[in-house]
Amino acid sequence: MAINFDNIKKAIQDVSSLEVATLTNPGTGQIDLTNDGNQEIFAKIRKNLGQADLVAYTKFELDGDAVNFVNKGDEVTALVDEHALMVKSALETRKTLFDTIFEAVGHLL
Repeated sequence: MAINFDNIKKAIQDVSSLEVATLTNPGTGQIDLTNDGNQEIFAKIRKNLGQADLVAYTKFELDGDAVNFVNKGDEVTALVDEHALMVKSALETRKTLFDTIFEAVGHLL
């Protein structure tokens, strides 16, 4: 069985950073996020970021670099708590994926 190192490299790049942003959209614009795959949903969100307010942003890099921003407005406190839960869940998911990738690579070598 041939090892596809390009796929392994891409998988490692995918798990090497984690980015979570929590946004609100106080404007009147609506973004339809139904009936699309993840890539399409992310593209729609990015296209409409000008209408959104950033509540919280967290980014972790595999090398240990990290950044965290939290809006201190009282009206977004509950959303900040939800952001923290999303970051925790994303980190747990990323760790499981990272462990799986390295286990698979270990079996191939």
